[in-house]
Amino acid sequence: MTIAVLGALVVAAVAVVLVVPLVRQVARDQSRAELVRAVETLATSPRISAQLVVREQQALGPDDRRYGLLEDGGDVLGGVGPYLTEADVTRARRTGTLSTHHRVDGREYLVEARAIERGALARRGLVVVAVQPTGGVAAATGALVRRVALALLLGLLAAGLASAVLSRRMAARVREAAARAHRLAEGARGLPDPEPSQVAEVDEMSAALTALDQALVTSEARQREFLLSISHDLRTPLTAVRGYAEALRDGAVPPERIAEVGATLTAETVRLDEFIADLLALARLEADDFRLAAAPTDFGELLTEAASAWRASAESCGVVLTVAEASGPVRLDADARRVRQLVDGLVENALRVTPAGGAVTLAARLAAGEAELTVTDTGPGLRAGEHEHAFERGYLRDRYAAHRSVGTGLGLSIAQRLAQRMGGTLTAEPANPGGTTMRLRLPHRLERATGDLPA
Repeated sequence: MTIAVLGALVVAAVAVVLVVPLVRQVARDQSRAELVRAVETLATSPRISAQLVVREQQALGPDDRRYGLLEDGGDVLGGVGPYLTEADVTRARRTGTLSTHHRVDGREYLVEARAIERGALARRGLVVVAVQPTGGVAAATGALVRRVALALLLGLLAAGLASAVLSRRMAARVREAAARAHRLAEGARGLPDPEPSQVAEVDEMSAALTALDQALVTSEARQREFLLSISHDLRTPLTAVRGYAEALRDGAVPPERIAEVGATLTAETVRLDEFIADLLALARLEADDFRLAAAPTDFGELLTEAASAWRASAESCGVVLTVAEASGPVRLDADARRVRQLVDGLVENALRVTPAGGAVTLAARLAAGEAELTVTDTGPGLRAGEHEHAFERGYLRDRYAAHRSVGTGLGLSIAQRLAQRMGGTLTAEPANPGGTTMRLRLPHRLERATGDLPA
């Protein structure tokens, strides 16, 4: 409210500073225009001018206006002499016109002169002179300024009253929004929407808080679901580890089964390690300080290295892992370690779902100005409508845990987030004739070994 009143005061002050000189100038111009009309009337009325010559005395007009004549011989009639300088007299006789002002005895006077245009007086070269003090102009200006000041004061009072009412309403809505924000910070969710305030900015703030409330509800629901899922997944191997550990402690495991129990414990601890590694990877991807070290990278060599690293695992599963021949060496500026991390995740997932006798194929090409990497398997594939959900955390694991080999449920989610952090996209689609193709597209900052690629 204080700011609004100060603003109104500033506007009023500026208005006074601009209006007062303008009003004075307009009143002065109007007064001179009236004086000009009077002297021009006399100049075109020889009969009235002749009376001034005959009387040879001061003639008083309305509003303290004085009239006189300049004779061709040099005399000044009518008592207007004190308001004329020699230069004024010379100019009026020479040009037949004069428009000036002088200060006499501390008062300012407007002076206008016109030569008589016809009749005997015109032949004698007489010039009519009119003089008017500006005191009347100042009085009229003062009255007008007082009226303007009164109007500004009334406007200021109205603006202050309106500002007080409006600011009170807006302050109430702002306090209400602040209270909603505090409640959200304290953990409250699903708060009711406030009534519209008819103020766009306040309504926009309320809408933003409502959107934040809904986003928090959705995000926290996903977090709870995720934590419940992870807790369940962690509890299973921990239960097995604890059970076997207690059996070993109590001597309930016969000697011939110790190796078997050790293998089980090893497998369960590996599962726990995988869960923890995936959770850490997700945490790093969501961190603000996640960095990419871009450098020229040969995409073909990267795929070949990845295939070599996974070939032993593929052979142990009875799966053929190959790299499709590219049209030529391709280079791109990318973080090779991150790209390799993403490729490893896709290959691991493909090997897990591909049965013995199947194949996993890696391929790279340029398409639509982008670098495109595909990992295609010949596994059972996905049902219609599941491809767009494949990268949701735990979605495929929950659906297929009872039917096929699954991982932690986080690998594909990590891969997609990593692709996004590199500025690319990762999608899933059906393979032909069967299986699934994971398609990674990265920005097209690519170069062949011999030069730039065509756009």
